[in-house]
Amino acid sequence: SGGGSLSSKDVNPFHRVSYLDGFALKNTTWIPEERHVTKDDIDRANATYREGGDASNNNNVELIQTDEHGLPILTSWEHYYRLRSLPPSSPVGLLATFPLTLYYAIQHYGIVPVTVAQMLERPLRIHVVGIEKELNFVDLFKELGFLMPENVAIDMTWIVREDMFPENRDERHLSLQLTSNLRLSIVAGTYGESLNPDFDLGGPPDMIIGMNAGLFAYESWRHVISYLHHNKNIVGVFTDYNEHSGMNCASLGGWKSANSLKMNPFRQMRAMPVYCMNLPQFSNGFFYVFNEQELDE
Repeated sequence: SGGGSLSSKDVNPFHRVSYLDGFALKNTTWIPEERHVTKDDIDRANATYREGGDASNNNNVELIQTDEHGLPILTSWEHYYRLRSLPPSSPVGLLATFPLTLYYAIQHYGIVPVTVAQMLERPLRIHVVGIEKELNFVDLFKELGFLMPENVAIDMTWIVREDMFPENRDERHLSLQLTSNLRLSIVAGTYGESLNPDFDLGGPPDMIIGMNAGLFAYESWRHVISYLHHNKNIVGVFTDYNEHSGMNCASLGGWKSANSLKMNPFRQMRAMPVYCMNLPQFSNGFFYVFNEQELDE
């Protein structure tokens, strides 16, 4: 499912660059440390905020809290930069938008899936559909594992087009252990057509995520939409470049999905050039969700 860009055909998922090289930044102080976030990191980030803020201001909104599963509740780039001890001058957010968008989708919309996976003592299963450019910097997605508590395991599967695997390789599947709690599988095929979500990808998903999806733009997205319509227990989270496209695509999930449209706090920091409409446009600019779930009180 997803796009059909010609440039993505030159990507080789079997050729990996390191976490450090993936950011492509010469100044290593601009890059987050390659390790798990700890409670000490959260305490330090909050102490930094208190020291730099107005001592008379008792508003704790900007302090980093954790949810019931221990996930840091991050709601802004300022939160993330403080947590990972990055200077404001770091351009890391230009690429970190991708793992941070996944993290926010899990932390903000995945409370029920995470709870169910923990109760069943198995990893959270996430299918990410429409992957293209992300194959250029696979190891950057270690950041997702580093932000998650080590006791919250994730089995993440990326579904890519058949033509994005090298023709000289017979295997159409690649499995990587990115961090101690994050396993990534990359599978070639069409979601809901050549690939059965329930049987071909390690079990049915708890969540389906599509970044910069554009559900109206490509015919293959209809399989994903149909699957979500028939499986109301599975949360589908998507991002879009601009509000107009996001609203139209969100309407495919019904009125509740249409009303879920909101700006992504971890949208790419640099606006994209737009030639056909006078609207702000960002990579991962807006969120909308199908089958949103809430925990019963």
